Amino acid sequence: MGTVWQARLQALPFALKEGWRFLRASIRREPDRREAALDFARRTAKAGDPDSVLAALDRFAREDRFLMNVGPEKGLLLVEEIAKIGPDARILELGSFVGYSAILMARQLSDAGRISSIDVSPEASAVARAMAELAGVAHRIEFLTGSASERLESLEGPFDLVFLDHWKDLYQPNTEKILARGLLAEDGVIIADNLGPMFGENPYLAWMQGRSDFESRYVEGHVEYQSIEDGALVSRRRGGAAQS
Repeated sequence: MGTVWQARLQALPFALKEGWRFLRASIRREPDRREAALDFARRTAKAGDPDSVLAALDRFAREDRFLMNVGPEKGLLLVEEIAKIGPDARILELGSFVGYSAILMARQLSDAGRISSIDVSPEASAVARAMAELAGVAHRIEFLTGSASERLESLEGPFDLVFLDHWKDLYQPNTEKILARGLLAEDGVIIADNLGPMFGENPYLAWMQGRSDFESRYVEGHVEYQSIEDGALVSRRRGGAAQS
């Protein structure tokens, strides 16, 4: 794994390009990138086709403005784990953004499967819900607005898969709450995105890797739509007693 400064130096061209894109959008008085991505998907994707909607979002992120989705590369980790769990999986997602990962996962589920997706931003929840409706999978997803810490208090588990893709400093405290409330199934999986050097040292990584009640593997990859080094941690719970 590279150092933080190496990764951030590698990201400099991307930062400059994205800064120009932001300035251009501001001058043109274009809508917020989430709203712009939804408008683009509505114009270019086939309604009721989740793959078409995902492809539209990928194109928007590459050609227009950056989207902090999980992206097609690391998104394969979600696809692979759901294939192991089965189509009736119950999934908890922290961080909805524009609905990309929720759609990616929901397209693999049966109507008995369910996703609960939490985002602190009302705008993100609204766009994600509209995007899922466009993709034809909204009936499998419940979009909840509010802080994850508060929303976790009212959820009922267990969830077979938890996907962490929200504020990075909340990964550990929110996971602690998930485990304390018994929201993760005995053989459940937690996937945490954006743990590469560009995002700085996240205590979640060492904390989770050091737990004896989870088997964790770090998967190297790249920041979505970029060549910048990144990684995700896939942690599978070992059946049995939980560790605090």
